[in-house]
Amino acid sequence: MAFAIQGARLDGGQPCSPKRTSSPHRACGRSPASARGAGLVAFSLALLAGCGGASGGAATVEVPAPGPAPAPAAKEPFDIEKALAREAGELPAREIRAADWSARAFGAGEAKIEQKEKLVAISIPLGTDSHVECFVYKTMLDSGEVMRNFIELLDPAKVEITRVVPWEVSVHRESPAVFVQALYLVPKAGGKAAGLLKIALHADRAHPIACLHDEVGYVRTFERLTKGLFDSFESKSEAPKPEYTDTLILRLGKVPVGFETSDLLEDEDGQRRWFSRSATFLPQDAKTLHLEDDASNVLIDPQGRIKGGVWIETSGGKTNHRIELSQKKNFEYEYSGEVEGKQVRGTFTPAAKAWLTSPVATASTLARLLKKKGAFDLKQQEYMPGVDPTKPVDVQYLRDASGAVTVSMRTMRLVGSLAPDGRPEALELSAGPPKLTIQRAYVRGKL
Repeated sequence: MAFAIQGARLDGGQPCSPKRTSSPHRACGRSPASARGAGLVAFSLALLAGCGGASGGAATVEVPAPGPAPAPAAKEPFDIEKALAREAGELPAREIRAADWSARAFGAGEAKIEQKEKLVAISIPLGTDSHVECFVYKTMLDSGEVMRNFIELLDPAKVEITRVVPWEVSVHRESPAVFVQALYLVPKAGGKAAGLLKIALHADRAHPIACLHDEVGYVRTFERLTKGLFDSFESKSEAPKPEYTDTLILRLGKVPVGFETSDLLEDEDGQRRWFSRSATFLPQDAKTLHLEDDASNVLIDPQGRIKGGVWIETSGGKTNHRIELSQKKNFEYEYSGEVEGKQVRGTFTPAAKAWLTSPVATASTLARLLKKKGAFDLKQQEYMPGVDPTKPVDVQYLRDASGAVTVSMRTMRLVGSLAPDGRPEALELSAGPPKLTIQRAYVRGKL
């Protein structure tokens, strides 16, 4: 059982990088008479589709410079905390239709919809200085890579990012959604202006949706709007439902920093696959996230053993590894691919002289052991190319007399509980602080 909480897609596709930042943005000052100027984050469709046209604007609020420069008596002192706390009032839900899908989202007016080759762009007014901009895609995306592209809209040559933090990971229509916000400052005459970029990404396999709002405050408004959009989305071309799916959420202390979603799928020819995708958004410091994507697509035989598969890990727009594995003869496997830019190829035979067990078979074995009373000790080899692409890794599942389960591999130990189906329920890395935990957030189906 692999507990790497990372993420990536298997077809090698990447979202297009930001091409330009030409969209005019409005600045909201300390009074209605405050100057308005060009904004910093452009919501042009060139961002992800390589096509022109700007949509909507963003808003900043001016932060006064230190020193004895009091505002005129008629003006109230600017309160950044008050600005960050502001929210929109109740807004009616409105239907959105495009291509072969429909959804609902609340707004102050009708959404503007623009259909492009690779996506549909939606601009939703809140009745504030900035619209919420959403993009509905036609193909699966790397969650970490998409988030990196959006955060990089904040050009360090023009702005000072003061805080970047993920504030929510939740599950909607069986797929995880990640919410990240970035607070930034930009020099202005007599002080600085503050902006808040909010990003939400729903990692649906068939139609991922990314939404942005660049305006100080409205965090919960943005969260409610995007969650409603994700939950209500209906498409005639949705991907077939898997036999089984579960989602785990990774937290560092109380901060959600990643997810892992695993699906058991049956192909048209009857072959079964275990498809797992994940992403991490780990804070390196207050201003920086380490973003990593990982995915695996494992072909399973009728006995639950691994016939072959593909494993990919990417970060910072680069591939850390891409490994393919296939069965040969006499319990031998062949691996080939790329690790840190170097080609690798070879063969190995598991120590037990048997085919490797898949995550499905591992969960089934653990489920049988969990039904029995008392302790158990399961040791086996599992293939984790992120740990070692050249050979399988020794893994131990140990339940003690108290019922606590410890999962050990090399120097890593996870302690907690497994669900009745043998998959993770709640596990904690036995190191820290801060506390690193993995917890199941959603499950449907049976293995």
